[in-house]
Amino acid sequence: MRTWRKLSRLAASATMAGCLALAGTSAAVAEATPAQGKAALTCGAGVFLDGIRALAVTESGRDEVFLTSNGVKIWPAGSAYVSMAVNQRVEVDKCVPNGAQLRLVEVDDLDPDDVIGGQTINGDVTRDYEFCCGDGGRYRIGAVA
Repeated sequence: MRTWRKLSRLAASATMAGCLALAGTSAAVAEATPAQGKAALTCGAGVFLDGIRALAVTESGRDEVFLTSNGVKIWPAGSAYVSMAVNQRVEVDKCVPNGAQLRLVEVDDLDPDDVIGGQTINGDVTRDYEFCCGDGGRYRIGAVA
């Protein structure tokens, strides 16, 4: 079984190297900037939201959060929220337009949802945006211009 896995990985690496050679891109360049490559390929003139990290949570243990852009929920796509603990990082992998108004919201079952924080995305630089401090929560999201 281990031999089969090794052969599969070798075949995948060879295929990737062949594709990069055809495209005129070196493997070192492709591996050095994976997030920037994803942004350029998928976002066009928009901004790529990479991953979000919980620096402090509002409740004991975990927060249930979701992200909106210009008032529309964009993340997570397959569920109502993502449950996050302190220092946990979760991929967002979403594109938003330059100038988008992002809000990070914490779901409350009994009360209205709490806005942890908001940011306006400035698409001319790659940087981290911090959402703070509604209800004591603090989160950071990476954005690739």
